[in-house]
Amino acid sequence: METSGDRLMQMVQTFRRDCHRVLQSERTTIHGADSMLMVLQLAMAEVNKQQSGEFKVALSDVLMAWKHLLLHKLHLPPPNFARSENYDLILEAYESFLKRSNTVDLVDILSMCKQLRLDSDPDEPVSPIQLFEFLSGNLDVLEVPDSSVPSTLSSKDRPCSPQVKMAVRRVFCSYLSLLVNSKNDMALALTLNVPDRSLGRQTFTDIKHAARNNNTSLFLAVTSFVRAIQLGGKGYAPAQSDPLRKHVKGLSDFVQFLDNLEEILGEIPDPSVCGARLVAAIRAALVKGRSGGDAVHAAAEETAKELKERICQIHQIQKQTANEGRTGISPARPKAHAVNHSTAYGGRDTVKVLMALLDEEAVTPPCQNKAELLSEDQPVVSGAEGTCVLMLFRSPEVSTGCSPEPLRNRVQSRLDLLKPKVTWAPPSKSHKSKPSVTSN
Repeated sequence: METSGDRLMQMVQTFRRDCHRVLQSERTTIHGADSMLMVLQLAMAEVNKQQSGEFKVALSDVLMAWKHLLLHKLHLPPPNFARSENYDLILEAYESFLKRSNTVDLVDILSMCKQLRLDSDPDEPVSPIQLFEFLSGNLDVLEVPDSSVPSTLSSKDRPCSPQVKMAVRRVFCSYLSLLVNSKNDMALALTLNVPDRSLGRQTFTDIKHAARNNNTSLFLAVTSFVRAIQLGGKGYAPAQSDPLRKHVKGLSDFVQFLDNLEEILGEIPDPSVCGARLVAAIRAALVKGRSGGDAVHAAAEETAKELKERICQIHQIQKQTANEGRTGISPARPKAHAVNHSTAYGGRDTVKVLMALLDEEAVTPPCQNKAELLSEDQPVVSGAEGTCVLMLFRSPEVSTGCSPEPLRNRVQSRLDLLKPKVTWAPPSKSHKSKPSVTSN
């Protein structure tokens, strides 16, 4: 018997099969319930900053706006409490973040499925009411089946806290998401300094400003800077005053790690083997320098094992459906049009598997403890700072747009200020006294 969870996955698969009809990119990724709430929190903080100058928002305000947002986008009657006076600005900021990141949320998926559904298709897989209840956390209304979600939801006793496990799993999926959709700003924010690369909030602020100034994604702002440093030469290298020059080593390490993942993606044709290698590479980076009893080490080991198993299962399912002539996903582009032929033969099949994995992550039940999800007190996966996205997007200081002046110049400027000021004035014009003449 088909469950509500089956219909939820059917909705996502319908979107994947025909998304080329409504979207410009086939690599658009999906925000699940928790991720949608995090994006809303960022949007509200950004609006508050524009209105009051502070990039912060109260949890109660987020939860009230969350209900208004869901009911508004689902075209359902509004709640019995008034919405924020800045609601229109919040909605605009929320939608702008999704568009800029080449992402959609689950409500968008439902709306696009209605556009894609043919006259011969049955009724919509999920009703607006059912989706609202699911996103609100009412799991009794829409229960996701075990066959469509990762095994973490049914895991037994874990050697680490659920909060650490959730944060580590989010890092794994964010790295895999960047391989599918490099414009995903949320994924870059969650991976930039994991493992520790000494890239804190100031680095992220400088990256945001560079991306805004060049009208690019955060990922492209980082990679463009690093490529210019590596290959540009004197004529094309970034200026010495470029704020990102302060973070060259960490940014180069981040880009190099992603290059390594891209190389694995392009060189290994078998999606099961390739996916396992990708997960293993991420696990190795996370556990490096950690003891076996460390909470992050334990969470990384467990998550890597679960993701490898699920990737193999998805690959087998896709092979079976392909043999039956019903792939459920868009076909690969002609290989003659591919620039990287190894990626065309191997990478694209693996990307299909990774997209299916990320789609499953998007339909997992939301976190029941919203305060724990949105709190600034998040687990420290690497470095000295937690994994709170709100704190990362909050600028630690007002950026001047340029690096500090060299120490020698600052010292000299200070000495110049301390010198006594000598003013020059032209000699005054005075009548010379004539010598007196005495008579004998």
